[in-house]
Amino acid sequence: MKSIPKIPVIIGAIFILSLGIVVATTIILKKTELVHEEAQLAGKFKDRTDASFVGSETCKKCHERTYLNWRTSLHSRMMRDVKLDKAANIGDFDTPDNNRTFSKKDVDYVLGSQWKQQYLKKQGKDLIVLPAQYNVVNGRWAPYFSDEPSKRNWFAECAGCHATGVDPDKKTFIEMGIACEACHGPGSNHVEAIPGFEIPTIIQAGRLTPALAAQICGSCHTRGRDKTGKYAYPVDYQIHKGEGNIRLYFNEANHDNGNAEIFWPSGESKYSNQQYLDWKQSEHSKVGVVCVTCHNVHQSRATLVSTAGGGSGLLDTIISKTRLFEDRLCKSCHTTIQYRYAHRIHTFGSCVRCHMPRVAKIGEAGDAHSHTFRFMFPEATLKSGGLDKQPNACNSCHHHKDTPVETLVGFLEGAKKNDMPKPFTVHLKKEEP
Repeated sequence: MKSIPKIPVIIGAIFILSLGIVVATTIILKKTELVHEEAQLAGKFKDRTDASFVGSETCKKCHERTYLNWRTSLHSRMMRDVKLDKAANIGDFDTPDNNRTFSKKDVDYVLGSQWKQQYLKKQGKDLIVLPAQYNVVNGRWAPYFSDEPSKRNWFAECAGCHATGVDPDKKTFIEMGIACEACHGPGSNHVEAIPGFEIPTIIQAGRLTPALAAQICGSCHTRGRDKTGKYAYPVDYQIHKGEGNIRLYFNEANHDNGNAEIFWPSGESKYSNQQYLDWKQSEHSKVGVVCVTCHNVHQSRATLVSTAGGGSGLLDTIISKTRLFEDRLCKSCHTTIQYRYAHRIHTFGSCVRCHMPRVAKIGEAGDAHSHTFRFMFPEATLKSGGLDKQPNACNSCHHHKDTPVETLVGFLEGAKKNDMPKPFTVHLKKEEP
């Protein structure tokens, strides 16, 4: 008998083996695809519709590093329970003071810790702000609406910017302080998102238009009333952040309509937490430079310490969470500054101290920066009748604190004229008389 050729047999075996591999691979891939589809079905949500608050401890499970950065920030310590946090109360209750009519035993919660601290007392379901605040920087007590009890109703006047997930009608909140969901919106849908749909189920300021991103910060750093007039914060906006216009939920205070109590004649804010109202007047707002352009709320990159008594410094940078230190931040965008006019005589100075002078009040007058980024001219002080009626950037500097306003006006005029090119007419040949 003739022997069967070996080569065709080998080729046939290879073909059968390859076919088997293809079939097996196809079956495995199909099973993997089915498993993936089942995993997709394990999630429930593709968007933020009807999401509810879950608390920052839930966020920590996946975002531990960001959580820890937030946990050490002032936002997280905006409101604290003195029964749970024994070190939260930093007011001087040992020294008698006529402005303070309550004792440490009356305090259930504290608000703030950097510039000032205020104190809450439970009254049934309500929380009432006690009628004095402790100004931390100088260690003094000051009255807080002691003659206006309605201004001290915490759920009506304060809650939305000191706690997260506030329901003022039910007089409840989900979490103390400005927690993750205060800025990123309710997170229940994000926790149970269908894989691949995590991003649409939560708010990230960096993915929004400049105006919508700024409104997230602006929902607390502002002043006004909600559309019902009952609350001093935009109650309904907290579940619509990033997708709804804050104007639909809140009537912002406006300098154009007067409000001399909270704005200087030049338009800058007199009081703290109005940075959004200042920013809206600025050139920054027109070109899309928003809060998160300069501030990183999750971390700070401070690199230098300024000299003592100079106003802004390393501490200010850490507290404010700016991305770079003072002038480095400004000059990361403003790279074409020419040292002319006022800049020529202030080459040793600071962008922040001239364009963001401390003319607003948190605890004491002059401890908060303006955010219009405009230079506040001393001429405005002259026209308004004095520094008490209209501050300016020049007199806010410690070197010029006591310099007469008229002298400062003269300095600026001199610098301006020195840099002013002579007009064409100066060079024309004069006609003989």
